[in-house]
Amino acid sequence: MSLADIQHQPRAQRQIQRAVGRDRLPHAYIFHGPDGVGKELFARAFAQLLLCSGPVEHSLGDRESSESGVERLRLGCGTCDDCRAVAADFHSDLHLIYRQLNREHPDPDVRKRKGLDLGVDVLRHFVVEKVGLTPQRGRAKVFIIREADAMNVQAQNALLKTLEEPPGTTFLVLLATALDELLPTTQSRCQVVPFDALPTDFVRAKLSELRRELSQDQIDWYANNADGSIGRAIDSADDELFALNDRLYTLLADSGPRRAPALTELITAQAKSLGERYRKRDPDITDTEAARRGLKTVFRLAAGWHAEALRAAAGRTGDRSQAEVHAAAIDRVAEAERQLDLNAYTPLVVETLSNDL
Repeated sequence: MSLADIQHQPRAQRQIQRAVGRDRLPHAYIFHGPDGVGKELFARAFAQLLLCSGPVEHSLGDRESSESGVERLRLGCGTCDDCRAVAADFHSDLHLIYRQLNREHPDPDVRKRKGLDLGVDVLRHFVVEKVGLTPQRGRAKVFIIREADAMNVQAQNALLKTLEEPPGTTFLVLLATALDELLPTTQSRCQVVPFDALPTDFVRAKLSELRRELSQDQIDWYANNADGSIGRAIDSADDELFALNDRLYTLLADSGPRRAPALTELITAQAKSLGERYRKRDPDITDTEAARRGLKTVFRLAAGWHAEALRAAAGRTGDRSQAEVHAAAIDRVAEAERQLDLNAYTPLVVETLSNDL
């Protein structure tokens, strides 16, 4: 994967390439944007360029140049030992930093903790103590900090001096979804590079390539509901949300007297199942957080049904009252999510929401 392979991120490509062309690269970046749109792929390709022993230039055609905003791309060659080491994930000067590195910390007390956030012990040992060391292969050192917005305040404060005055051969790339979770002092020491949601057609094509077992209807639904994120589309497919969505829609469209209890039962059971999947993906999150994420996923699907119904009602003359009903339902789902965040009693939140809907 090189910078030439990154698609549909013209602002990021333009910003990096212009800095490379002027030989004025900042030593600390924040790659900011939705999950699953290519921030880490771009960071790795950027690291390949920084570590490559013989960078090359690639001239772009008119369409590619128009999309990226530059006429030529500066790239890692892809063939030298450094590029091959980056591609194989064993380059000694490329360091990927993430929450679960606490399990590899030399302090046994740190190893016992859950990696719920990106803590100060991980940042000090795996970043701060290593930035001053000479690169092992002689060119540069690159630190890619995944989920940088999961750094707690103490960790961010510990990193400030490193961000402000790193050695000349050190580059740090912070990957963040929620930029407002980073302290102003952290943001001010980095160059922010924005990443955008991907086109739905691109997400659809990638999902079709990566999940060949899916039907066209499933691919279309996952792509249309992915908010421009390949990562979200893949996770939704792996969680089988298409089938859950059908079951939920059937209940929401039913006006029978048993709808509310059945809806409560479905939401509770499916949220539990999704929570178990989330725990398998990330064993460090608590059971409570996993359950909360499962509920929010089901709530989001319910809000989606009412959003579709709202659009349909808005397009029909005389359906204003129905449009108001669906708009109120969407607000009610949002209120239920807020109650979850406030640690309200979950069974009561679900039962009350089901009755209200």
